[in-house]
Amino acid sequence: MVHSTVRKYVMVRGQFIEWEDFKTENVWAQTADVSDLPDNCVSIYYSVDMERHIIKERLCMVTYSPKYQPDFKKISVAWVSEYFSVEPADLFQLDNPEDSIIKPGGEIFCLINSQGTAVGTVAMIVEADGDAELGKMGVLKDYNGKGYAHPLMHEAILWAKRKHFPAVNLHTARKLTPAVTLYQKYGFKEIPFRGHSHFTRVDLVMQLKL
Repeated sequence: MVHSTVRKYVMVRGQFIEWEDFKTENVWAQTADVSDLPDNCVSIYYSVDMERHIIKERLCMVTYSPKYQPDFKKISVAWVSEYFSVEPADLFQLDNPEDSIIKPGGEIFCLINSQGTAVGTVAMIVEADGDAELGKMGVLKDYNGKGYAHPLMHEAILWAKRKHFPAVNLHTARKLTPAVTLYQKYGFKEIPFRGHSHFTRVDLVMQLKL
């Protein structure tokens, strides 16, 4: 189903501007396509060309439903396999997202492009200590370089803020330099890693205080 209230943003030079504010300042942007939204769409991110005054692409953010489980697994397995081995803990989350992520209070977001393809995903997991964990974030390799990680990060952090989590943690690896740089851009800072993780690839823990 389509949510009754869909948030709309414009992505401009790495920033997110609410659609209503953007069109007030840009008279050419008076209409935005909200037809044929995918199931569970909660927000739309428009990519614009400010010089040509056109909307280049519409990206839809959807929350989890069973129909998106294959996309969630496909995208996650693809990025993990590129750098590491897929571990049993990965498959437990990817094959059982309802039990491992959704039922405990978490959420999974998928980013759907204009052609209806799921191009990226991120999971928000509720940790035992009351923080949120950002995990399983990835973008299909064919779509790297388009900035799709930014709406995923924006949506994940916004979700955690709205749920009043005190902090968002993430477990990553130092060798993933572009990803670590992205996390730092959004305010994540390294915290002590005590060597406890479900994944052998993890050697860095970062946290964003909310």
